[in-house]
Amino acid sequence: MAIKTVVTNGFLEAMNKFVRVLSTQEGNLALAMLVPSESGLPDKWNLVLSGKWIDERGLQAAIPTISSLLRTHVSKNNAAKIGRISVLRTTDALVTELISLDIAPGTAYRVDSLALNVRGIEDAIILAAQKTLLPAGNRPQSVKTRA
Repeated sequence: MAIKTVVTNGFLEAMNKFVRVLSTQEGNLALAMLVPSESGLPDKWNLVLSGKWIDERGLQAAIPTISSLLRTHVSKNNAAKIGRISVLRTTDALVTELISLDIAPGTAYRVDSLALNVRGIEDAIILAAQKTLLPAGNRPQSVKTRA
């Protein structure tokens, strides 16, 4: 597997900011990835996301939330580069393989991996790929007991 940092441009900076805003407002993401659109048009991307909060809410509720935040936090020109928003369950094989990269939001990486190549995905840019953390209020706490 090869990982290469991508030189950021205005679009990637905007998408990294969007991923941080989405994670802060809705919940951590296990995967945030840009995949070149199948349309063959240059500079058109599919946004692929995965997170526990998406699993819990379901596709019907998550997509409008994501697209609404995209419209309000990304310029019209940059948002127009997103042709489609796709979500994957956190249990999807691609997600479970890519989270091992442990990529925190804030940097963009081009990843050449078997998991992507097998699925015909080339030139993907990963913005985040990490195990999701429980929100602070939901972390298990140890309890001391007397036995």
